[in-house]
Amino acid sequence: MFYHLTSRFNVKQLQWALGDTYDVYKDWMKGQGLPLVIDELGENSRLLWIGERRTDRVILYFHGGAYLLPMQFFVPNFWKYILDELTTKNKETGFAILQYSLVPTATFPTKLHQAVLAVQHLISKGAQPQNIQITGDSAGANLALQLFSHILHPVPDVPRLTLPAPIGGAYLMSPWISLTGQTGSMLTNDSSDVIGIQSLTYWGRLVLDGVPEEYRPYLEAYYAPETWFEKLATVVDRVLITAGDAECLRDEIVVVADRICKQHPLAQFVMQKYGVHNDPYFDFFTKEKKKGELTPVILEWFDEGFRDGEVGAS
Repeated sequence: MFYHLTSRFNVKQLQWALGDTYDVYKDWMKGQGLPLVIDELGENSRLLWIGERRTDRVILYFHGGAYLLPMQFFVPNFWKYILDELTTKNKETGFAILQYSLVPTATFPTKLHQAVLAVQHLISKGAQPQNIQITGDSAGANLALQLFSHILHPVPDVPRLTLPAPIGGAYLMSPWISLTGQTGSMLTNDSSDVIGIQSLTYWGRLVLDGVPEEYRPYLEAYYAPETWFEKLATVVDRVLITAGDAECLRDEIVVVADRICKQHPLAQFVMQKYGVHNDPYFDFFTKEKKKGELTPVILEWFDEGFRDGEVGAS
């Protein structure tokens, strides 16, 4: 279904059909019987909270969708499961979704600017950097890498993000780190993934349209210099990267993950056998009772990241 929809409709049609992240969030919260909790950040961006607003432990989430599409309606189900499981471990956690501006309305570095505002906002409300864990899937993981790249290699005209301590952790699910790749797994896994090469390359061209060549490493970590992330450990304490063996982006993810793991002592990469793009979410889309092999790995990683006794203001 996903392959069919994404390969047969253009971006305007998909945006019309899928709406925006705020509408998805509002409908999901209504279905859960939860009140809307929203922080206006400026620059046409917001933080949309699942459950109560809290900053003693917080996950900051950047949604995927190729920078063109909103958060999908089943994605919050996965994260609510993670939050509920953390609560059973006495680690109640806030979860904030960044609603960022989409292409073609806003191009690089708009979303990077909005991500900086999100982190600055959390810190201004009392969150300690070590108690913030940033996560993103696909383009959202791309945005997380953009943010870390900006801290290491500041982009002119984007506010600098100066942290008193490294961010607690970053989890990157199926990161979109090559917007132009057309070889290797992009070809061999085109028939096995939920999103194919035609859609990925079409979307990539739209995102890169008009972006100067010198900013390519921010949007495509695959093409960044090998030393680009060598000081990543000064920015974020822990990194988890996951991918599916059957996804189109697999080969590019392997290259970047290997580079990061060699340069960051607390970075790890996990490949899911037979997994597709953003595979952990689909158990929650299909309401599968038995969760895939990545879900407990992700849960354990977040649990370990919120260490007992390391809490800031609530």
